[in-house]
Amino acid sequence: MDKLEQYLDQVCRGIGGPRSLRQHLRQELAEHLRDAAAQHKAAGLSEEAALAQALADFGGPDELHSELAATHGERLLSVMIDKAIEWKEKTMRAKWLWTTWAYLATAGVVALEVLSLCFFNVYLVPKLKKIQNDGWLHTEDLPILARLNSFLNALQWIGEYFLLFVLGAAVLWGLFEWRVRSENKAFMRLAALGTAALVGAVTVFFAASALIIPFEVGMPSQISLTRRLVVEELDKAATAIDTLEKAQPKKDWETMREQAQEAVRAINRVDALPAVFKLISMDSPRADKDKLPSLQAGAKSALEETLLAINEKDAAKLDAALKKFHQEFDVIRDAAKRLGK
Repeated sequence: MDKLEQYLDQVCRGIGGPRSLRQHLRQELAEHLRDAAAQHKAAGLSEEAALAQALADFGGPDELHSELAATHGERLLSVMIDKAIEWKEKTMRAKWLWTTWAYLATAGVVALEVLSLCFFNVYLVPKLKKIQNDGWLHTEDLPILARLNSFLNALQWIGEYFLLFVLGAAVLWGLFEWRVRSENKAFMRLAALGTAALVGAVTVFFAASALIIPFEVGMPSQISLTRRLVVEELDKAATAIDTLEKAQPKKDWETMREQAQEAVRAINRVDALPAVFKLISMDSPRADKDKLPSLQAGAKSALEETLLAINEKDAAKLDAALKKFHQEFDVIRDAAKRLGK
């Protein structure tokens, strides 16, 4: 059988294709040779002579090797072509999937940036302009704030002609699709979307900065201004109540009515100031955990009772209402003075 193995080695060595193919050919050829040798042995030849005759029937190893190499080489080439086509199809499908996702993701980012800028332009920028025009925020003191404010003005200008910009972009896109025939067209299209996304991100960043930084910079002056207004309005209310109390012994009901109404107006103006100043806890022991809104509500209620007592010309009821007013108002005024320092 060593002669058989040598023959098989000579025939199968060097045939193209995977190792499993060569092993399959070797096994199949060995079975055919053994069957042929068995037939010759049955005809009366010895085992060695039967094997030699079987090998001779199949031909020389070089000749058989050439035939097998030619046959299975063509088969291998066909298999390789089929595999290559299959791989190409899978690659193309994967490429289409990822390219489509890249387009959708980039276009989605651009759309979100445009929507954000539209929201800034329509809702936030007008509110900021109103706050600036009302004198609550000043942007002319620092150059960077003036530049950011100019950026918002430019953004508003673009918003006014937004449809024209969209139409221009659509025309440019149509010309690109119509005229460009480059094999890199898909990458050029994706690069254009990526550039638009980058420009949009930078624009959103500067727009957000222009909306936030003025508040960060201008808040200290706004706090100082509001504190002064709180003190001034409460002083007006205190002056009105002092004048009312001076007219009380004379029973000058008309003067008392006018001064009580002036005190109500002053308290209402404090109520209209930014809500942040209504959340400051009082340091006085009398108002250990009270808040400014509740104290103002008590003072306003006492003033309403004062006006009612004046209209009824009830001196006893007026005294009780003024006493209640001072219990609330004196705490508010002391706290406001501490805020104004």
